[in-house]
Amino acid sequence: MSIRKKPPKGRPLRKRRTGRPKATLRGRQRAVQAAPVRRVARHDSGLAPGMQAVNAYLAVANVTASMEFLERAFGFSRGVILPDADGQVRYAEMRAGESAVMLIRKGDAMTATNGAPALYAYVGDVDHALAQARQAGAGVEDAEDKPWGDRVAVVTDPDGYRWMLATFKKLVPFL
Repeated sequence: MSIRKKPPKGRPLRKRRTGRPKATLRGRQRAVQAAPVRRVARHDSGLAPGMQAVNAYLAVANVTASMEFLERAFGFSRGVILPDADGQVRYAEMRAGESAVMLIRKGDAMTATNGAPALYAYVGDVDHALAQARQAGAGVEDAEDKPWGDRVAVVTDPDGYRWMLATFKKLVPFL
């Protein structure tokens, strides 16, 4: 029986009879250090409960049909669902793990983007982020407090994409 010694730091680890390249301990340590770190949102981060920093905000022809499709095709589950006065779904959050896709009706004037698709990004201070985007040359609309509890501003980047910058302010009851 032979006892293997640990190689000194920085020396290659040797693999027998494999075609894999040799790795160094230092390289392994770097790989571990480079692994993504899951961050928990702080209370003052501007992040709404259950949401990610950036969320897809899709405008669809029929929210209910899109919800059913996402469930069947990709295994999404339902989150918050808001109907209008007629009982038709006008907003829905579909969940895949910790990620959310927000669905709105195309052309719905009651949404943050008047029913257009966008990226919904939570920031610590929407007014500060809006000023920064303005200085960077983005097209911007003034921030306003929305009935769902977020302070929101629309920013259009140089490629024409809409970014909804939002800061979570308060939980409001869903009616």
